[in-house]
Amino acid sequence: SMFAAVALMSINSIAAPKFAEMFGKDDMEGLKKVVHQSTKMIFWTSVPLVTIFFIFPEFFLGLFGEEFKIGVAAFIFLSCGRLISSFSGSVGNVLQMTGNQNIYAKILLFGAILNVTLNLILIPKYGINGAAIASMSSLIVWNLSMVLVVKKKFGFYTFYNPFRK
Repeated sequence: SMFAAVALMSINSIAAPKFAEMFGKDDMEGLKKVVHQSTKMIFWTSVPLVTIFFIFPEFFLGLFGEEFKIGVAAFIFLSCGRLISSFSGSVGNVLQMTGNQNIYAKILLFGAILNVTLNLILIPKYGINGAAIASMSSLIVWNLSMVLVVKKKFGFYTFYNPFRK
């Protein structure tokens, strides 16, 4: 999941200025095109990594020590959250680079409150897996919220569908 996040940050560092450029030119078709290209890159960078994590979770956790192998389920939950997030792409950067940073901040605040609330509910009963489920759920909710805001503001979804031509 960390490797997928690094891929996201790398692609975002290239894509974010392009989002601002297209928005500054009032080129919504160009913005949509750049967003979809970056989302496609994020998706295809994340999927192989997360797939490997799903297949060999004990190996990757074992790199940090045998005692980390107990966290396989949590690792899978976090990887699922990252994979689902990869479908929405650089949606946070789209909001930030188009003058919607206040909406972005509010969504992140809501996501943080949701995460803390879910942690308070889930950790006592499920331990580390509860924390992972809380993080996964918060990540999904905040990404979907941002996707819906982009749709409302700009008229397109940032989602990448690998099955659509």
